[in-house]
Amino acid sequence: MKLVHDELLAAGADVFYLDHHDIFNCEIEYSYSAERGETCVLRNNDRTLDLKAVKAAYLRPYDFRDYKQVADKPSDDPVMLKAAGFEMHLIAYFDASDAMVVNRSKPSATNNSKPFQLSLIKQAGFKIPETLITNDAEQAREFLDRHHDVVFKSISGQRSIVEQVAATHREFLEDVKWCSTLFQKVVPGNNYRVHVLKDEIFAVRIESDKLDYRYGNTTMVAEQLPSDIAERCRKLAADLGLLFAGIDLMRSPDDEWYCFEVNPSPGYSCFQENSGLAISTALARMLTAA
Repeated sequence: MKLVHDELLAAGADVFYLDHHDIFNCEIEYSYSAERGETCVLRNNDRTLDLKAVKAAYLRPYDFRDYKQVADKPSDDPVMLKAAGFEMHLIAYFDASDAMVVNRSKPSATNNSKPFQLSLIKQAGFKIPETLITNDAEQAREFLDRHHDVVFKSISGQRSIVEQVAATHREFLEDVKWCSTLFQKVVPGNNYRVHVLKDEIFAVRIESDKLDYRYGNTTMVAEQLPSDIAERCRKLAADLGLLFAGIDLMRSPDDEWYCFEVNPSPGYSCFQENSGLAISTALARMLTAA
């Protein structure tokens, strides 16, 4: 947020920044009359914003239940209800707004179901690793015996550390009956993270000493994608309805391209800072163009 905020200010844009931590001090007032039409006003402490005047919005909501203001409070606490109501109405407003929104809730929701998103990735022309989603321990054992090198992860949008199934994990396979789990055959090769902003492509090749490069000693190098792969990434983001997307790819030793996931609210800062790619500049340019 700070990266794109600084770029917007440098470009002279008229910006209203709302810190999500301040959600407990926010209100939305909506009204309609035959004489004045509709009004929709956001109030944050002593600041006021006419939402109908907003031409572009970049939304990155977090889970406000993690904030200290509501620590240990029940879900029906008035502070919780007020925050939930504000967030629901704000997102609903932008879902229905004529503004350019990065990104609306409907296309973003595909990331909440890995099985559904994998099917859309495949339709876009990318290969996906051989995958099993199951809550049956025997099916999981058969998959592991057939492929040997297998990773497991969450099937939802909840972040999980991607790990390779080890002998110690096999001791707990019966636990999948409580939570359907996604198993995938390991694909060797180089990881790529591709950020798509409409037609612009920013690709980073990643090398790491960990299977999940987010948690290892990792290097990132800006790299140009083959034209057909770049076009496939544009098509995938467009098919999902995302103006800004972070696409996770793997390039195998035999030059096959696999896609693991499409992030609808990508945390791009570490990729920008480690590769030198001006992703925040492109994002600010896209917002101001609207």
